[in-house]
Amino acid sequence: MKSAARLLAVLLLLASWAGWAAPSSAQQSPAAAPAAEPSAPATLTAQQVFDRYAEAIGGRAAWEKLTSRVSRGTVRIEGIDGTGTMLVYERAPNLEVVITTLQNGYTFRDGFDGKTSWRQDAAGRVKEVEGPSAADRRALSDFYSEINLAKIYPHPKMVGQKTADGRLANVVEASVPGGFVRLLYFDAESGLLFRTDIFENPLSPAPTTISRQDDYHEVDGIKYPYKGSVQGPGGNVQFRFTTLHHNVTVTDDEVAKPASSSN
Repeated sequence: MKSAARLLAVLLLLASWAGWAAPSSAQQSPAAAPAAEPSAPATLTAQQVFDRYAEAIGGRAAWEKLTSRVSRGTVRIEGIDGTGTMLVYERAPNLEVVITTLQNGYTFRDGFDGKTSWRQDAAGRVKEVEGPSAADRRALSDFYSEINLAKIYPHPKMVGQKTADGRLANVVEASVPGGFVRLLYFDAESGLLFRTDIFENPLSPAPTTISRQDDYHEVDGIKYPYKGSVQGPGGNVQFRFTTLHHNVTVTDDEVAKPASSSN
């Protein structure tokens, strides 16, 4: 899911910034995850997998009835005691802000204002995101990206069926223009996306980051993943949404890029 996958990357960045991940996590490579080996040739095209996913999460008509989302949840970073909180504002067509407060009181913000992707650290300093990460963020900030995967990923490649995390999956290789290559794992039975492998080095056989999402709930006619995790160079992070509200007022101030602190 758009918010889940992108949110996981944001949370992992927090652990990396602050150096709060446990040493064993920081040294652990995503390659330690069990390999996902092909088990059968492709029986569907990438477009068919995308279309099946769109239907599994509620269908285009249900999604297009929604124009905003406010989500609240909890965050746990491996190696840190306690639980942090997160607050996510989203507004169509492509405005969003994630506010994460860790258990030590430090607050981080990450967002897309319709033009640029930005991050604000605990000291209030704002920095624009550049390169492939910015390309990914621009595309995935589309409020309706989940029902427009063929638009987001214009040249997908059907890899075939693989078993990953104990589940048979239809796997699609894809990237947004200028973004990182990724493998998208869709459950062969339900059609739901449950794992994304991101390769910052396209020549590496092992992903840089592995994100997972699950526990889909029906909310306002769509299905949305309520929990997820990410494993990458900065450590391991888990999140769980506790509330989701659609078609609520999201003000310009709530999704605006903040001024940077001079500290």
